[in-house]
Amino acid sequence: MITEFRGLGRASKSLGLVADWTYALNGKGDLGEVLERLMRLVKADAALITRISTADSKTRYIARCDVQTGKVWPTQPRSFSRTLLGDWLPTAKNGSIWKLSDFADRAQTGMSIHLDRIPEPITEIVACPLEMRNGQADVLELQYRHKPAQHDLDLVIILIGTLAPCWRNRVSGLIVKTLTQKRRFNCVNSLERSDVSVLDTENPAQLTRCEFRICSLLKDGMTVNVIAKTLSIAPTTVRAHLSSVFSKTGTCNQVELLHQLHRQKSSFIDVACTR
Repeated sequence: MITEFRGLGRASKSLGLVADWTYALNGKGDLGEVLERLMRLVKADAALITRISTADSKTRYIARCDVQTGKVWPTQPRSFSRTLLGDWLPTAKNGSIWKLSDFADRAQTGMSIHLDRIPEPITEIVACPLEMRNGQADVLELQYRHKPAQHDLDLVIILIGTLAPCWRNRVSGLIVKTLTQKRRFNCVNSLERSDVSVLDTENPAQLTRCEFRICSLLKDGMTVNVIAKTLSIAPTTVRAHLSSVFSKTGTCNQVELLHQLHRQKSSFIDVACTR
């Protein structure tokens, strides 16, 4: 009976996740938060959505998150989808499943991929091409630092069967807008303008009010747990917002973000955090 209840609970969460994924792709929700929920639902250690150029393998991160239970300094995961799919990336079918474990006998099959580039802590990678368009591949990637249970992998396959078609039906210009905002701030950084900072009143990184508030508290020396208590939100929510901030600012972890926050004195308006 307990197992049945757990199964029903997971099914309900799966349906809710699909609904929120659809809302986010229609510009009505936070794609990063939905991605984190997917990661936790299938018990992965990291989840990423990337846009990869098939011409030069340049990878841009649309959204990414990592399990950081009990850690003060969450980091941003790196994508290995290009390494995993190799020469098959341009022709991989949308919604198909590619697993690291499937390439265990690569030496015998003569597959031209370089799995030695994948660090040892990662024991399994599940990559799913979402869409190929104009020489660019959008890929959903899940990473495991432990051997995933078969029922978790089965759930991944079931969910991807729905998530991939939704991706192709997203609102026009949504992903381009997201990447443009990140690129705009990276350009500001490359110019090394002395009059621009992350917490500048012009908000060059296009932070939301909550992200802006979290950055200001982080700059004041607060940890994730303290920020969560101050704003009356869960630590996982703080980490989800930080993940979005990392993507927008081109940083990989809190240490790099703090360097940007303390690069110069910033004048900013203290705003309330709203979900």
